[in-house]
Amino acid sequence: MAKLPLPDRNNLDDQGKIIYDKLLGPRENLSGMYRTLLNHPILAEHVGQLGTYVRYESQLAGDIRELGILATAREIGAPFVWEKHIQPALKAGLPQTVIDQVLDGDIATADMKPLYLATWQVAHHIVHQRNIPLKTQNMLVEFLGLKGLLDLTIACGMYRMITTVIFSFEVPLPEEGIAPF
Repeated sequence: MAKLPLPDRNNLDDQGKIIYDKLLGPRENLSGMYRTLLNHPILAEHVGQLGTYVRYESQLAGDIRELGILATAREIGAPFVWEKHIQPALKAGLPQTVIDQVLDGDIATADMKPLYLATWQVAHHIVHQRNIPLKTQNMLVEFLGLKGLLDLTIACGMYRMITTVIFSFEVPLPEEGIAPF
Protein backbone atom coordinates (compact mmCIF):
# COMPACT_ATOMS: atom_id res chain seq x y z
CA MET A 1 0.00 0.00 0.00
CA ALA A 2 1.45 3.35 -1.05
CA LYS A 3 -0.63 5.51 1.28
CA LEU A 4 1.03 7.37 4.12
CA PRO A 5 -0.71 8.53 7.27
CA LEU A 6 -2.59 11.84 7.04
CA PRO A 7 -1.63 13.52 10.31
CA ASP A 8 -3.81 16.27 11.65
CA ARG A 9 -2.76 18.90 14.16
CA ASN A 10 -3.50 16.60 17.12
CA ASN A 11 -1.02 13.94 15.89
CA LEU A 12 1.94 16.32 15.68
CA ASP A 13 4.64 17.29 18.16
CA ASP A 14 5.01 20.94 19.18
CA GLN A 15 7.21 21.83 16.19
CA GLY A 16 4.80 20.04 13.85
CA LYS A 17 1.86 21.99 15.32
CA ILE A 18 3.66 25.29 14.67
CA ILE A 19 4.33 24.24 11.09
CA TYR A 20 0.74 23.04 10.67
CA ASP A 21 -0.52 26.45 11.81
CA LYS A 22 1.86 28.24 9.40
CA LEU A 23 0.70 26.06 6.53
CA LEU A 24 -2.93 26.64 7.36
CA GLY A 25 -2.33 30.42 7.35
CA PRO A 26 -4.14 31.68 4.25
CA ARG A 27 -5.62 28.30 3.36
CA GLU A 28 -9.15 27.21 4.30
CA ASN A 29 -7.86 23.79 5.36
CA LEU A 30 -4.95 21.46 4.81
CA SER A 31 -5.65 18.90 2.14
CA GLY A 32 -4.35 15.38 1.95
CA MET A 33 -1.26 16.54 0.07
CA TYR A 34 -0.05 18.82 2.87
CA ARG A 35 -1.16 16.32 5.47
CA THR A 36 0.89 13.64 3.71
CA LEU A 37 3.90 15.97 3.77
CA LEU A 38 3.34 16.59 7.49
CA ASN A 39 4.91 13.18 8.04
CA HIS A 40 8.06 15.29 7.51
CA PRO A 41 7.09 18.69 8.99
CA ILE A 42 10.24 20.57 7.96
CA LEU A 43 9.79 19.48 4.34
CA ALA A 44 6.09 20.40 4.52
CA GLU A 45 7.06 23.84 5.79
CA HIS A 46 9.40 24.49 2.85
CA VAL A 47 6.91 23.24 0.26
CA GLY A 48 4.24 25.31 1.99
CA GLN A 49 6.35 28.47 1.79
CA LEU A 50 6.66 28.07 -1.96
CA GLY A 51 2.96 27.23 -2.22
CA THR A 52 2.03 30.35 -0.26
CA TYR A 53 4.16 32.48 -2.55
CA VAL A 54 2.72 30.92 -5.71
CA ARG A 55 -0.92 31.12 -4.60
CA TYR A 56 -1.01 34.34 -2.60
CA GLU A 57 2.03 36.52 -3.23
CA SER A 58 3.25 36.15 -6.83
CA GLN A 59 2.78 38.82 -9.48
CA LEU A 60 0.44 36.68 -11.56
CA ALA A 61 -3.17 37.63 -11.99
CA GLY A 62 -5.36 34.96 -10.42
CA ASP A 63 -6.89 33.81 -13.70
CA ILE A 64 -3.46 33.23 -15.26
CA ARG A 65 -2.10 31.45 -12.18
CA GLU A 66 -5.13 29.19 -11.91
CA LEU A 67 -5.15 28.47 -15.65
CA GLY A 68 -1.50 27.43 -15.41
CA ILE A 69 -2.31 25.15 -12.47
CA LEU A 70 -5.39 23.63 -14.13
CA ALA A 71 -3.55 23.12 -17.42
CA THR A 72 -0.73 21.39 -15.53
CA ALA A 73 -3.21 19.18 -13.69
CA ARG A 74 -5.01 18.26 -16.90
CA GLU A 75 -1.83 17.58 -18.84
CA ILE A 76 -0.51 15.29 -16.09
CA GLY A 77 -3.91 13.73 -15.42
CA ALA A 78 -4.04 14.86 -11.79
CA PRO A 79 -7.68 15.02 -10.65
CA PHE A 80 -6.70 16.05 -7.09
CA VAL A 81 -5.07 19.29 -8.28
CA TRP A 82 -7.88 19.86 -10.77
CA GLU A 83 -10.55 19.55 -8.09
CA LYS A 84 -8.66 21.79 -5.65
CA HIS A 85 -8.36 24.59 -8.22
CA ILE A 86 -11.72 24.77 -10.00
CA GLN A 87 -13.31 27.09 -7.43
CA PRO A 88 -10.21 29.34 -7.08
CA ALA A 89 -10.10 29.57 -10.90
CA LEU A 90 -13.73 30.64 -11.14
CA LYS A 91 -13.29 33.03 -8.21
CA ALA A 92 -10.26 34.55 -9.98
CA GLY A 93 -12.36 35.22 -13.08
CA LEU A 94 -11.23 32.40 -15.35
CA PRO A 95 -14.19 31.81 -17.68
CA GLN A 96 -15.96 28.46 -17.44
CA THR A 97 -15.55 28.09 -21.21
CA VAL A 98 -11.76 28.17 -20.82
CA ILE A 99 -11.92 25.65 -17.97
CA ASP A 100 -14.06 23.39 -20.18
CA GLN A 101 -11.54 23.66 -23.03
CA VAL A 102 -8.69 22.71 -20.71
CA LEU A 103 -10.73 19.79 -19.39
CA ASP A 104 -11.30 18.62 -22.97
CA GLY A 105 -7.51 18.71 -23.33
CA ASP A 106 -7.39 19.78 -26.96
CA ILE A 107 -4.96 22.68 -27.09
CA ALA A 108 -4.85 22.60 -30.90
CA THR A 109 -8.49 23.66 -31.32
CA ALA A 110 -8.77 25.95 -28.31
CA ASP A 111 -10.56 29.19 -29.08
CA MET A 112 -9.33 31.55 -26.39
CA LYS A 113 -7.46 34.79 -26.03
CA PRO A 114 -3.73 34.56 -26.85
CA LEU A 115 -2.58 35.10 -23.24
CA TYR A 116 -4.66 32.12 -22.07
CA LEU A 117 -3.45 29.95 -24.93
CA ALA A 118 0.19 30.86 -24.19
CA THR A 119 -0.35 30.07 -20.49
CA TRP A 120 -1.74 26.66 -21.44
CA GLN A 121 1.26 26.09 -23.72
CA VAL A 122 3.68 26.89 -20.89
CA ALA A 123 2.02 24.26 -18.70
CA HIS A 124 2.24 21.72 -21.54
CA HIS A 125 5.96 22.37 -22.04
CA ILE A 126 6.72 22.22 -18.32
CA VAL A 127 4.86 18.94 -17.82
CA HIS A 128 6.79 17.39 -20.71
CA GLN A 129 10.09 19.02 -19.66
CA ARG A 130 10.52 20.91 -22.90
CA ASN A 131 11.80 24.39 -23.62
CA ILE A 132 9.14 27.05 -23.80
CA PRO A 133 9.26 28.32 -27.40
CA LEU A 134 10.86 31.75 -27.75
CA LYS A 135 7.74 33.21 -29.42
CA THR A 136 5.64 32.11 -26.42
CA GLN A 137 8.23 33.40 -23.96
CA ASN A 138 8.38 36.78 -25.68
CA MET A 139 4.61 37.13 -25.76
CA LEU A 140 4.33 36.25 -22.06
CA VAL A 141 7.13 38.65 -21.12
CA GLU A 142 5.23 41.37 -23.01
CA PHE A 143 1.99 40.64 -21.10
CA LEU A 144 3.33 39.45 -17.73
CA GLY A 145 6.87 40.78 -17.53
CA LEU A 146 9.92 38.59 -16.99
CA LYS A 147 9.07 38.05 -13.32
CA GLY A 148 5.53 37.06 -14.30
CA LEU A 149 6.86 34.48 -16.76
CA LEU A 150 9.08 33.05 -14.04
CA ASP A 151 6.17 33.03 -11.56
CA LEU A 152 4.05 31.11 -14.10
CA THR A 153 6.85 28.65 -14.78
CA ILE A 154 7.37 27.99 -11.07
CA ALA A 155 3.62 27.67 -10.46
CA CYS A 156 3.31 24.99 -13.14
CA GLY A 157 6.47 23.26 -11.95
CA MET A 158 5.37 23.32 -8.33
CA TYR A 159 2.08 21.66 -9.15
CA ARG A 160 3.97 19.09 -11.19
CA MET A 161 5.97 18.37 -8.02
CA ILE A 162 2.83 18.27 -5.87
CA THR A 163 1.35 15.75 -8.28
CA THR A 164 4.35 13.53 -7.62
CA VAL A 165 3.40 13.40 -3.92
CA ILE A 166 -0.26 12.82 -4.74
CA PHE A 167 0.42 9.97 -7.16
CA SER A 168 3.22 8.39 -5.12
CA PHE A 169 1.18 8.09 -1.96
CA GLU A 170 -2.37 7.72 -3.31
CA VAL A 171 -3.56 10.94 -1.72
CA PRO A 172 -7.37 10.86 -1.89
CA LEU A 173 -9.36 13.42 -3.86
CA PRO A 174 -10.21 16.49 -1.79
CA GLU A 175 -13.92 15.88 -2.32
CA GLU A 176 -15.57 12.50 -2.55
CA GLY A 177 -16.86 11.77 -6.01
CA ILE A 178 -15.79 10.79 -9.47
CA ALA A 179 -12.51 12.10 -10.85
CA PRO A 180 -13.04 14.45 -13.82
CA PHE A 181 -10.56 12.51 -15.98
